[in-house]
Amino acid sequence: MRNQIPKLVILASICLILLSIAPIPASAAKQMPPNFAFGNEPRDVLSSYPLGIINEQDAFAHHGGPIRKEVLPNGNQGWIYMSGEKAGVPSIYILQFSHAGIVIDVLHKDYRYKIGHSALQYQYLINKDPMTRTLGPKPGQ
Repeated sequence: MRNQIPKLVILASICLILLSIAPIPASAAKQMPPNFAFGNEPRDVLSSYPLGIINEQDAFAHHGGPIRKEVLPNGNQGWIYMSGEKAGVPSIYILQFSHAGIVIDVLHKDYRYKIGHSALQYQYLINKDPMTRTLGPKPGQ
């Protein structure tokens, strides 16, 4: 009986380790978006952001906590991030979450430009006109 207890403890420990490793492949297969870093071009971030895939937990784990959370005019939750403030040119990114907690759009506003853009807009225009990937949307698009 005395030899049985250490074997059970070892077996239970191995089972716990295997169970804790099991969810990793599911989350590793998820395409993670680019960071909102100053060096990343907004058009690259917006055109490659995986919409409809990232949930709130993944967004928080990847981007960190937002500087502010807001309810957007359409009633969806928005998380506000800021980058580039050290370089003197702040850029604002807003993650828009559906009511199910999934990122459905990313809005970008740069203080150098009067208009902002969204990931949904970029991805639609890239599918429509591939030159948008290199040039970006024209004013009013």
